[in-house]
Amino acid sequence: MTENKNTTKALDKGVYIVHSDDLKTTPEITFNYNSDKKTIEDDVKKENKFCGAATDTLGHYLILVILGLASWGLLWCAFGEEWSWNGRWFKPAVVAAIAFAAGEFLQMTTSLPPLLAAILTGITARNVGYLDMREYTELDSFMRKIYPVIILGKGSLGWNLSYMKKNWQQVAALGVLPWTAEVATMAVCMNLLLGYPWLWGCLLGSIYASVSCPVLMPTVVKLTAGKNLARNWPQLICTAGGTDTALSVGVFGVLHSFIMYDGDDAYRYIRAACALLLGVVVGVSWGSVAKFLPRCRDPYVTELRVLFVVVGGLFANFLTSQYGWGGTGGIAVLACNATAAKHWAKDGWRLNNNPASTAYRVMWSAVEPALFAYTGTFFVMRSSISKVMFLGFGILVICLAVRLTVSFLVCSNLQLRERLFVCCAWVPKSIVEAVLCPVAINALLSRGQYDAQTMEYAEHLMRMTVQAILVTTPIGYLLTSQLGPILLKENSKVVKESEA
Repeated sequence: MTENKNTTKALDKGVYIVHSDDLKTTPEITFNYNSDKKTIEDDVKKENKFCGAATDTLGHYLILVILGLASWGLLWCAFGEEWSWNGRWFKPAVVAAIAFAAGEFLQMTTSLPPLLAAILTGITARNVGYLDMREYTELDSFMRKIYPVIILGKGSLGWNLSYMKKNWQQVAALGVLPWTAEVATMAVCMNLLLGYPWLWGCLLGSIYASVSCPVLMPTVVKLTAGKNLARNWPQLICTAGGTDTALSVGVFGVLHSFIMYDGDDAYRYIRAACALLLGVVVGVSWGSVAKFLPRCRDPYVTELRVLFVVVGGLFANFLTSQYGWGGTGGIAVLACNATAAKHWAKDGWRLNNNPASTAYRVMWSAVEPALFAYTGTFFVMRSSISKVMFLGFGILVICLAVRLTVSFLVCSNLQLRERLFVCCAWVPKSIVEAVLCPVAINALLSRGQYDAQTMEYAEHLMRMTVQAILVTTPIGYLLTSQLGPILLKENSKVVKESEA
């Protein structure tokens, strides 16, 4: 029997690329987690371990405080009074900082996602009169073109295209059918209960129907690590949830452009029909170029690969938004990063565990508190919204019931407990919702001319989406983390086969 041998080639300027026969196929999604690995701390007393961890944590937050103060001082010196403690630009910065601190505190004390504290920070800042991002339309609109690139690029770097090809029916059914059912349900409810036009109902549905798998992925990975399970759950949740996200971003962009951008009707219909397909073509083409450029022998191959996908994604999203081809840029980012990751895996870069994915995680950690805090500032507490919020809660219950019923049915090939786990994972709504829900308001404010009815549609869309984030995120997270160990038990048949 022949063994696969790793060969290490020394390249110019001290760069080494490890090639292995095992890399002929794209590896499964991997994370830095191994339940069987023993660390040095296993042999250290609990007191010393606690003190060391506390010291490391204190040092971590201390350096963040120092860097934050230094950055503020730099901006103050460079741009003057607008960055003073009561300046125009200081307010968004301090709200983002408070949102980060509140999120970290919430996660340490309750393990709930920090985004909940961030969005509540934004709501509080708006309702005490400290910050209203409607006064920063240009800044907020600019940032909401950056958020999707980071979110979609981060997720698609973990896609295993070989897995998706092999399990395309399961991925497509779970990613498309519950999403479609929820969008249709939302459009009907909004039309019958609130008198929304069908197009606006579908616009809200395209936001509302997005599942937020990144909130649950760390939990899913920990639940499945070291277990002999019949399915690759991290990859199924990642790819099916990514398909769901791609639909939300793409369809929202198409509908938003159709509503907000004027032009010849024939051109608008052609643009709507071709937007998603064009995004796939552009993304796959750009990602394929990443196979050859930069060359693996380049001494700066790591940095150039990261810049290649990040800058390319930003340019695609800004360019398509500029010309009213909403949704095309987001789909291009997904297709590009998934294609690039497949090619890079052949050079030894593991999926979701390589320098590019690390860069995206750092960027997301930096922008996540600001995203949710700024979204929260659009939510104004008024007595007049009680009716809308009451109806919104009822619509949320109906939409969730439809989504989970369809999710349960399309997983007919899974065991009962596995189907229940999928339903738990398909509850949270957060990230895409937070990015997209104020976009219509910003677009109307930027145009300057709009009728009161249209603005009311946009306001209701935002309020109902924020409500869905606050309700579904903690419920979905707790269901998955608490019921997951019970629902994802090892399959005894698989265990026996592996032992044999």
